[in-house]
Amino acid sequence: MPMIKCTDEQAYLIELCLETMCRATMGQLTHVIESLEQIRGKLFEVKCPDGEVRSFYSLGKYIEEMIKPILFPELSSNQSYGVGQKAIGKGQVLYEMVKVLQNYRAEKDNHPEFSVTKHKPLHYSKEPLIEVLNLQNEMKQVKKKKGLTMRSKGARAGGVKRKGYCE
Repeated sequence: MPMIKCTDEQAYLIELCLETMCRATMGQLTHVIESLEQIRGKLFEVKCPDGEVRSFYSLGKYIEEMIKPILFPELSSNQSYGVGQKAIGKGQVLYEMVKVLQNYRAEKDNHPEFSVTKHKPLHYSKEPLIEVLNLQNEMKQVKKKKGLTMRSKGARAGGVKRKGYCE
């Protein structure tokens, strides 16, 4: 099973990219521009093919009017698919991954209990949910298990079997 070790900032960027692709599979294409602005750290002012310089808001409208009909002809400019709909395909897995990462960040940053980001993800796909492991806590648990195993072996050698120890 692959394991990724990253900083909180890197985890946030992974979350942002996953959310962007998830939203794109649902037809929410303007989110791509919002994410690019967050990653670049500056607002977009873009010279569009018609010669006008546009801000994010105008660029988002341009994407909705010009690109969305090509990628999603079945959706109007203000429509999108929802999570759980078969039309988004593996976007469901992306959604679940995003929600696990958001929940991790919300707990770490002590978000309010009923925050948008602090809740368990709905599970639509057949894939197991990803897990965010705190490496320091995992190392402590491994050491603790090793200590219990050593005690268990020592207890059996002395002829005493104690309940609750690893075998």
